[in-house]
Amino acid sequence: MEERPPIGSGTDTQTDDLRPDWSILIPSFIVILLISLPAVMAPQATEDFFKAIYNPLSANFGTLYLWITVGLIVLCFYFGLSRWGNIKFGEREEKPEFGILSWTAMIFCSAVGGAIMFWAITEPLWDILTPPQYVESMSVGAYDWALAYLLMHWGPNAWCTYLITSLPIAYLFYIRKVPFLRISMATEPVLGAKHARGVFGRCLDVFFILGLMFCTAVTMCISLPTVAYALQNVFGVSPSLTTQIVVLLFSGLLAGYTVYKGLDRGIKWLSNFNIFLALALVCYCFLTGPTVQLFNIFTNAFGKWLGNYPNMVFWTDPWTGGSFPKDWTIFYALFWAGFGPFMGLFIARISRGRTVREIILFGTAGTVAGACLIHGVFGSYSLYVQREGILDAVSILKEQGGAAAMIAVLSTLPFKNIVLIVYALLSTIFLATTVNAGSYVCASTASRRLGPNSEPNKWHRTMWCVALCLLALGLICMGGLGVAKMFGNFSGALMVLPVLLVTGSWFVILKQEGGFALKYCSKKTPEEEIAKQEAPAHFKALKEQVSWNWSNLSAGSSYSKCSWERMFGLWILPSRVSGIWALAWEPPSLWIRRAMEQVRKKRTMKTNLWLGNACSCNWTPRLRRISPARLCST
Repeated sequence: MEERPPIGSGTDTQTDDLRPDWSILIPSFIVILLISLPAVMAPQATEDFFKAIYNPLSANFGTLYLWITVGLIVLCFYFGLSRWGNIKFGEREEKPEFGILSWTAMIFCSAVGGAIMFWAITEPLWDILTPPQYVESMSVGAYDWALAYLLMHWGPNAWCTYLITSLPIAYLFYIRKVPFLRISMATEPVLGAKHARGVFGRCLDVFFILGLMFCTAVTMCISLPTVAYALQNVFGVSPSLTTQIVVLLFSGLLAGYTVYKGLDRGIKWLSNFNIFLALALVCYCFLTGPTVQLFNIFTNAFGKWLGNYPNMVFWTDPWTGGSFPKDWTIFYALFWAGFGPFMGLFIARISRGRTVREIILFGTAGTVAGACLIHGVFGSYSLYVQREGILDAVSILKEQGGAAAMIAVLSTLPFKNIVLIVYALLSTIFLATTVNAGSYVCASTASRRLGPNSEPNKWHRTMWCVALCLLALGLICMGGLGVAKMFGNFSGALMVLPVLLVTGSWFVILKQEGGFALKYCSKKTPEEEIAKQEAPAHFKALKEQVSWNWSNLSAGSSYSKCSWERMFGLWILPSRVSGIWALAWEPPSLWIRRAMEQVRKKRTMKTNLWLGNACSCNWTPRLRRISPARLCST
């Protein structure tokens, strides 16, 4: 096995080596073949084998996964709103690599795939058929809870795992300059170099790739039948296995082409186009459907979700032994955990130049808003057509499955053929964005040395795309929504441990060098916290660039943490403003607080000098035009 120095040792910035790391690639491909080939040749036996593994995990540890999910949400908002939110992944003046809209679009499209459209319509129908909270099936209470649970499942619960796992990975990749985009790399602060770069680390990387491929294949298995049913309604094509394989081949070719083109010219472009197409379809359904009623249904569900969130997420139905928590809330918790490390790596890769606060707050707000928009319109519409008797979608769901029910609901819209064609295209592109992002991350993980300015080899990225399509083919042959959910839960169970290890690494990183990260990579400077410590090696180059601090003004370094007034100013004025008057950033309350601190420290001479300058209005140093970023630097 190749020996590598510990991260942060100063030797990780060597020339990139984009050749595949065979110690990761070969075991991953062997396991994929061992699963895919039996699934194609003996689907029932393969299904029974994985059920025997998964069922004990779900029965014994399902509730624990709910606690882990809520804990990660709390940690996300703590890091986003605390002083650690100011840490920037890159140099202090570095701008984000991607704009906020493209950045959010890539995260959203890569994470949800074509499954979001499927669940937006079918999950509320399942929820009124087998409702939560002990209400009767098909009752008004069931309708009341259905959409609220859908919003809860796709709310912060879905995105917290992605966002928090991206933080230590981005820190190591862009600040410590570690040329390995891997889960094992992110766990090194906790496990140590010996274990993280040894056999245990290799197992983590292989498990990560398997979990990612399972979740991606599950998304493909959900999307492909719905596209096949849409083609049947428009062109009369039978939704057989052959049709699904043809759709899979088309999605694979599209994903392979975009991942071959890379992040900027492939994945980014496809994600932006997909978001535009999704917004067009959502607006069409909202405007041509019962607009006022849809808005009322969504508003009611949104309020019910916010008002009952703790009760909903922790409801385990312990008295009647119902299957709703296991089938939905626990299933989603495991499914998001399965995607967590993958999305953490992907978000880290596209977040150069962003701060912790931007990743947490913008990432959560953008993705939750997108999910609420799609679920609010299509989820409300599916409940409306069922309640008003326009379509008995629940009967279709029970007799023909979720794909047929979904297409039947969309067929009630005006110009149904156009709607179904747009949906088929949208779902196929959603699927392609998930596959190309997964292929990109797998290739990055299996590359020997990959720096922040490099991308994996094109043939390497395309090869993983082919492997994903092969695994999806095996799951399609096994068939059924139950099989897809089982594999999603199985992959989530594999990924819970890596998620917890990566989260623990973030705590270790902040304890070891969080103060230096705030000084050299953010706008706040905790001088007193790092005064007696020596800066790590990877901060030496950044230290030379820091030549200006608040002591240049008449105030001392005690206010280097920045007051709430200055933070408020930074939220109001964009960072692109080239210059402002420094006086506008220092309200009188801040001057008074500075003077009082000087008095408390009994610095009589300095206090008198400061007040004398204030009385004489000698504010020449304060009237220089300086940028907001430089104003809060040290």
